[in-house]
Amino acid sequence: MNNVEQAAMLLLSMGEKGAAQVMAHLDRHDVQHLSHKMARLSSISQHEADDVLGRFFSQYREQSGIARASRSYLQKTLDLALGDRVAKSLIDSIYGNEIKTLVRRLEWVDPQLLAKEIAHEHCQLQAVLLALLPPESAAQVLQELPETVQDEVLVRIAQLSELDRDAVDELRQLVERCMLIAMEKSHTKVSGVRQVADILNRYDGDREQLMTMIKLHDTELASDVTDNMFDFIILGRQKPDVLQEIISIVPPEVLAIAIKGIDFELKGIIMTALPKRMSSAIETQSEALGSVPLSQAIAARKEIMQLAKKMNDDGEIELQLFEEQVVE
Repeated sequence: MNNVEQAAMLLLSMGEKGAAQVMAHLDRHDVQHLSHKMARLSSISQHEADDVLGRFFSQYREQSGIARASRSYLQKTLDLALGDRVAKSLIDSIYGNEIKTLVRRLEWVDPQLLAKEIAHEHCQLQAVLLALLPPESAAQVLQELPETVQDEVLVRIAQLSELDRDAVDELRQLVERCMLIAMEKSHTKVSGVRQVADILNRYDGDREQLMTMIKLHDTELASDVTDNMFDFIILGRQKPDVLQEIISIVPPEVLAIAIKGIDFELKGIIMTALPKRMSSAIETQSEALGSVPLSQAIAARKEIMQLAKKMNDDGEIELQLFEEQVVE
């Protein structure tokens, strides 16, 4: 077992609460890496587990020494010995990372939701929060804030040096409130209708029979599913003349992008529907583009399907969402 696997096994052995307390002090990358290993760790023998745990406790005994003093204990002791002002400076240097650890919990909150929750806070508090977030997360939140305040927030971040106690307390309350709201609003968004349409488009069995059964349950729902089935993949089941009609009105540059990375069989069907000279020109144009962003290819396919759907709605063509049944 490598070090990451050993750490994953150790966290699993600690139980949920103990592992959570440890992971709260790790950065986002380490949490993701360890979580991945923990989810896939398997076939650990008793001997391996004993060996890892034994090595950990052996190193702990060598390095732990005296247990650390709590912040409140040190605060009271240093206040008496040095006075409040000097003690505060020393305490802040010792526990300065505590507030950073607290704020880092917000890395996991959706940037749009976080920006919405801090939008009505004072600009200085917004700046402090973003200053303590990792740059990547801070940039995403800043982008969701109104453009009218973005420059002021950045200026205030640049001017930050030290935080006074009141600011830390206010920030702590803001973080706790944001975390509470995030937990209340967190949910997984699922487009059920779209998912059913995608499943049917890729289903090898009798799609039409399944759709008929859905109509028996809910005709309106079946209609929504049908509308969502106008996916680029259905071009592969159209009659040659229908496919030619669609492609004839598609700009060549759009088609050249749309065929990037699609299934080899579907690409062959589309290219066969074109005149040979045009097919060759589109192929050449597509290859000349090199690698393109996936989002750009998806956008091109959507543009083609919007044209196809309009032609279908206008009665110019009749798209087949399901293969035509055949008999022997």
